[in-house]
Amino acid sequence: MKRATITRASLDAIIAQAEREFPNECCGFIIGDDRLEEVRPVANIQNRKHAEDPAAFPRDARTAFLMEPKEHLAVLNEIDRRKLALRIVYHSHPDHDAYFSATDRAQACSFDPNEPDYPDTAYVVMSIRGGKFARAAAFVWDPAAREFVETALDVK
Repeated sequence: MKRATITRASLDAIIAQAEREFPNECCGFIIGDDRLEEVRPVANIQNRKHAEDPAAFPRDARTAFLMEPKEHLAVLNEIDRRKLALRIVYHSHPDHDAYFSATDRAQACSFDPNEPDYPDTAYVVMSIRGGKFARAAAFVWDPAAREFVETALDVK
């Protein structure tokens, strides 16, 4: 089973972002290679979409996230330009446990419901309770089970 690794600095940065953005979900990417790891926060536009069209976007940012598309694309372009890897996709669960929800899976498999968009990327979900970090959990794609499974999150 693939393990997920993250530097202490990156974990501290995404925890700080999640606590700052509480009670809303935060989101972003961690990019890098064998030598470096960089955090790329992305704006959660779920509240805006909910306000514009509550029927199409019934949840607000307290229980959902939607990455701002231009920021999302900019990170993917940066990865290509710098020849880096998309190491981690992360988001927070305010006042909920750190688990990979059915919505998280649907977003991770947005092009094909049976295959992840980024099969070699780990997903980190942070539980933020009362505005404070409680726990982080990592999930990776298991091709045999055809599902995301929890794996160890190694902090370096």
